[in-house]
Amino acid sequence: MDKVLEVTILVMMFILGAVFGSFACCQAWRWRYKAQGKKDLGQWSVCLHCKKRIKWYDNIPIISWLVLRGKCRNCKAKIGVGDFLAEISMAIAFFMLSWAYLIPMMDNWNVLMQNPPFLAAQMGVFVLILIMLIVLMVLAVYDAHWGELPTVLLILAIIFGLMIFVLKMCLVAMSDTGDLTRGLLNGLLSVVILAAPCFLIYKISKEKLMGGGDWVLAFALGLALADWWLALWAIFLANLLGDLIALPGAIRKGNHVVHFGPFLVAAFVIVMVLGNCLPLLISTL
Repeated sequence: MDKVLEVTILVMMFILGAVFGSFACCQAWRWRYKAQGKKDLGQWSVCLHCKKRIKWYDNIPIISWLVLRGKCRNCKAKIGVGDFLAEISMAIAFFMLSWAYLIPMMDNWNVLMQNPPFLAAQMGVFVLILIMLIVLMVLAVYDAHWGELPTVLLILAIIFGLMIFVLKMCLVAMSDTGDLTRGLLNGLLSVVILAAPCFLIYKISKEKLMGGGDWVLAFALGLALADWWLALWAIFLANLLGDLIALPGAIRKGNHVVHFGPFLVAAFVIVMVLGNCLPLLISTL
């Protein structure tokens, strides 16, 4: 594929990811207001402090936050750095997932077109991962702010995870080996490896170390990964990120509860990217 076209696609996906990152932040706040029975924020984005509508030029993902230095133009109140991190994280996630999934498909488009069902399944996995990631980002933002994972969003994550799982099993069935039994067992182990430790910690600690929603989120991610080796790396990375980033602050504050959802989502994206691109990189060496 032409390099200019490849760069254009990746830049567009970066921008699209930033937009959906901003959207996820907004939806998390709307969900919170709804859960608390507060007045809805309305159709347009508003400052949570002065309640004034945010102009379009102050609502450009990533750029506006940097230009305004993280403050509202009207009341000068601080805009949380969490929103900025969500936008840039989502932008990077869309960029990397497109590099790992979409670009290889386009590079091999002529070959894949000879097997339309296989191409459709691969494209379906990529699109569903991006859609699921939007739901996951809302969950991550909500958990980071308020330490909760809304049930409806968890159910949505499970539905998308199951859809990805089914498509991946279709890809296994259409592959040269076609060992569907092995693929199903691999997917089952993926769910167990990710969800079981979270569930055990939740039960044994009586929600002191991990909330009830974390193991449900891990269940959804295990379905989407559908690979025990990737699931093993995901649970390792999630714990590593949590220990490095959140645990020191929690200990200083005398709080032993770590909001684990954001780290599960981050580990999921990292593993999704590496799990698809590393075999390609190794094959070219």
